[in-house]
Amino acid sequence: MAETLLDRIKILAKEKNLSLSEIERNADLAKTSIYTWKTKTPNARTLEKVANILDTNIDYLIGRSNDPSPIDEEDDPSMFFRIDMRNVPEEDREEFKSQLRLLKDFAFKQIEEARKEQEDKDPR
Repeated sequence: MAETLLDRIKILAKEKNLSLSEIERNADLAKTSIYTWKTKTPNARTLEKVANILDTNIDYLIGRSNDPSPIDEEDDPSMFFRIDMRNVPEEDREEFKSQLRLLKDFAFKQIEEARKEQEDKDPR
């Protein structure tokens, strides 16, 4: 049987020696609210708070990934762009991510160049 959101939170909480009450308190949640997630899914902001407390990622919590490692957006640009990679064939994913890194770097370079150009026109 697949693990539920609640199951995964319990597993990670146990590994980190945290009670569900402590997680709720640290995430500014009502008491026992995590238990309601056995049948309901919280909003993204709440999931993000819990994922941060448990040092994991939202995809792991909701069962889209089996890797509980936190995701570094620098290392995985698909997370920076929030792209659903499920439809990208496995053999194309690394190349896809490489192209996204190039796109991200290009965008930041363009922004920096525009900022410098503006500063040159309007020095304060």
